[in-house]
Amino acid sequence: MTQKKSVKKVYQTFVDFKEEEKWLQEMLEDGWMLASYDSEDLEACQYVFHPVRTEEEKQRIYKIDYRTFGKKEQFEEYKELFEDAKWTLLSKSKWYSKHIFYTEQSNPNREIFSDQQSYEERNKRKQQSYMMSILALCICIAVTIVLYAIYQRTAFLGASLVMIVTSIKLVRDYVKTRALVTVKANHKSL
Repeated sequence: MTQKKSVKKVYQTFVDFKEEEKWLQEMLEDGWMLASYDSEDLEACQYVFHPVRTEEEKQRIYKIDYRTFGKKEQFEEYKELFEDAKWTLLSKSKWYSKHIFYTEQSNPNREIFSDQQSYEERNKRKQQSYMMSILALCICIAVTIVLYAIYQRTAFLGASLVMIVTSIKLVRDYVKTRALVTVKANHKSL
């Protein structure tokens, strides 16, 4: 019998939280439980998996929230609220926007929120994050173009091109997220 590696690192980007949760469950079914992750804000997230060792670990259910915190106390209250509901938070700090939770309670239909509005608000928070990032990049692009016009340094032009490519990716992800929210809202109204 071959032995699994002790750690598996995967870089992945998701726009849809449900798709990401499904992928995490599939990794678990394949014998890999999520141990940690690097916060995904603009680029691919690094997920670190360990082999499943017990039957309880194999029963985990993963759910994701998306929110930011201004103060550490807000993050601690948030964490405590979910711990009281038997959810374990894998986020390392208040600086994360994406928060992945798991529970080992055996109900496979267990949800992290009690109502649909909370899921809609989570998606809106992610959309706002995309919009803020796009706006910041547009300002930086304008500044580097002006600096290029003044100093004629190709480094400014190169930086602008990198930011343009990044902003195109962000716009694409924003549109996908917006489409998901619209489809879900239309489905809900039917």
